[in-house]
Amino acid sequence: MNFPELAIYLVAGRGSRLGDMTAECPKCLIPINGVPLLTRSLRQLSRLGVKKIILVIGYISGSFQDHYGSSYMGMEICYVFNPDWSTTNNLVSFDLAVPYIDTDYILLEGDLIYTDDAISRMHNVDSMAISPLQDHMDGTVVTLDEDHFVNMMYLKSTMVQNQESEPLYKTVNIYCFSLLTHNKILLSEVKRFLAQGKHQSYYEETFVEAIEKQALSMKAVSFADQLWYEIDTRQDLERAKDLFSDE
Repeated sequence: MNFPELAIYLVAGRGSRLGDMTAECPKCLIPINGVPLLTRSLRQLSRLGVKKIILVIGYISGSFQDHYGSSYMGMEICYVFNPDWSTTNNLVSFDLAVPYIDTDYILLEGDLIYTDDAISRMHNVDSMAISPLQDHMDGTVVTLDEDHFVNMMYLKSTMVQNQESEPLYKTVNIYCFSLLTHNKILLSEVKRFLAQGKHQSYYEETFVEAIEKQALSMKAVSFADQLWYEIDTRQDLERAKDLFSDE
């Protein structure tokens, strides 16, 4: 299949764990070896044929328009403002993007850095990027069946029962969805969570429940042999600079 022509970035937060480094710009606009994280990612998606970008913004929102305007490298840029970015979690940001979703899409977070080869693998709908769980990794993990489909998904590795019985994989926080899956499964899960007042939820929690109910089937796309890194702290930032110093 072709790479999705629509990409959604949830970039409303500040990145408070980086301290004063995000005092004047959002985390995703911090340079890595001279290039802001988001700029690097947008350039990669442009080369893969993406036509439209939805940026769900909040903290210092004007900085995004200053960087990218209404179009960037031939891609239309659509800005969606989350006025409650400081008091809600990314499920609310995802919901704000919903009215603009009219085709298959790739969903990304703005604090990731990865190789061109890695991101180019995300050309199949209803898939997620994964990599073997390592000691320094935190966050959502999955187990896989023998066909490399996601069997179970957990918000934290500490939530997994019988961890020694099967390998765990860290989600890279890059997902591709068909419009059909979005409309039939994700939309109702998101609305259900918000109707229950779960504004502090992560969007991944809706995936967890849909997979557990066997309503959502996700193919795992391995980044195991590729460089990628998630940046949450100053230490992460320095590590990413070292890992990608030759690019």
